[in-house]
Amino acid sequence: MENFWRYIDYYQCVLGIVALVGIVGFTLLPSRHRRDSSIILSLAILVVVAAYEIMAAMLASLKFPNFWVYNLFNSHLTAVLFMLLIRSFLKRKSHKNLVSLFIGLFLLISLVLHLTGFVHYNDSGEYILFLNAVFILCSCGLYFFELITLDEYLEIDPLKEFSFGATTAILFYFSSSFMIYISWQYLYTNHWDIYIMVKEIPRNMVLLCNLLLCFGVCSPILKERLKLKIVHV
Repeated sequence: MENFWRYIDYYQCVLGIVALVGIVGFTLLPSRHRRDSSIILSLAILVVVAAYEIMAAMLASLKFPNFWVYNLFNSHLTAVLFMLLIRSFLKRKSHKNLVSLFIGLFLLISLVLHLTGFVHYNDSGEYILFLNAVFILCSCGLYFFELITLDEYLEIDPLKEFSFGATTAILFYFSSSFMIYISWQYLYTNHWDIYIMVKEIPRNMVLLCNLLLCFGVCSPILKERLKLKIVHV
């Protein structure tokens, strides 16, 4: 355990606390809100991200390879959850179907890459990270396209919408981080000084994104008790 705590810093601690707050907030929600798909998916992302980061730190403390943890949970499961979350915000059935197609293509291509041995389950997974980032950014684009084209959004203040805040956070996270992720192994091996400079960018973006998702999970409670105008679109 002493070695394990050497691999735990503010990042894993904040993620764990945010996930716990999200779980507690979810249990306090009225039943109608606990059936909201966007809230369920937001909570799932909080729990999965906290769980795999702590698991990766534990494996590292035991001197076991932990790349497979990030490949399985971060590159695949969390990516699918993000796309499903964006899909839950969309209004047009054609756009929802398109995101479903993105998910199917992503999983199919990923499966082929792994089965053919082109991508190993225990490497840094640059190709998979690039692939899921492209599909997620396209999904974000569909949401913003609806935001500026659908009449029902005209009377809504986007800054007070959970869907707008969450999609914007996801967009900034993947647009600012995926180039770092796909060059992670190269920078770690060949340019340690640059790696140290940029490695905090994805971590801080994850924290920001998870804080906003936690706020979204708890927003119905805040709306009722603090009279805040937060609407899940």
